[in-house]
Amino acid sequence: MNINKAIRKQKKTYKGFMLSMCFIFVLLPVMLMVSKIINIFLIMYLICNELLIAFVVFLRFNEEYIDIKCEGYKISIWCGIAKIKFIIICKKVVFVHTQDNGKDLKIITITKSKFRNKKIQPIDLNFCKKYPYVEQMYNKIKIENPEENYFYFIITQGGFKKYILLDDLYKSCVEAIFSDDAIEMIKEYRENSINLH
Repeated sequence: MNINKAIRKQKKTYKGFMLSMCFIFVLLPVMLMVSKIINIFLIMYLICNELLIAFVVFLRFNEEYIDIKCEGYKISIWCGIAKIKFIIICKKVVFVHTQDNGKDLKIITITKSKFRNKKIQPIDLNFCKKYPYVEQMYNKIKIENPEENYFYFIITQGGFKKYILLDDLYKSCVEAIFSDDAIEMIKEYRENSINLH
């Protein structure tokens, strides 16, 4: 799979989707006014459709939006419609793993610091049950440094743009361990990038 091509296609599809939804959002009330058939049922039906379109647009934006900024010792990430911010101190990242393929890729990161991040959570039993492979690696890391506290966060938004983030993590978090899955996806992204030049 050509990741760069997939990213371009994702952007094009997203723009097309948003334009079509905006067009439908404007067209429906115009059609109702032009028809001059106005009754309570049609007005309520129109309101329901407009709300549904707005909800779908917000949902799609939330799914697609990711912004990444590398600033030497840290990486800042903004995700979703609420622009939830993660500030990653590169030297504090200890493990990076990926799960699933393609657009639905999850980036699971274990770090030694929350650094004022409300969305970075302490590792707990529920997390360990959900991600058994990550738990195995966490247990190994914890044995080596039992006094350290560890936290995790998961990036799900951004579609194929998460591959760019994964590559940035690999370049910046030099002390971190990357799972075999994560390394394979970084290789795939880099091979496609090289082939484009």
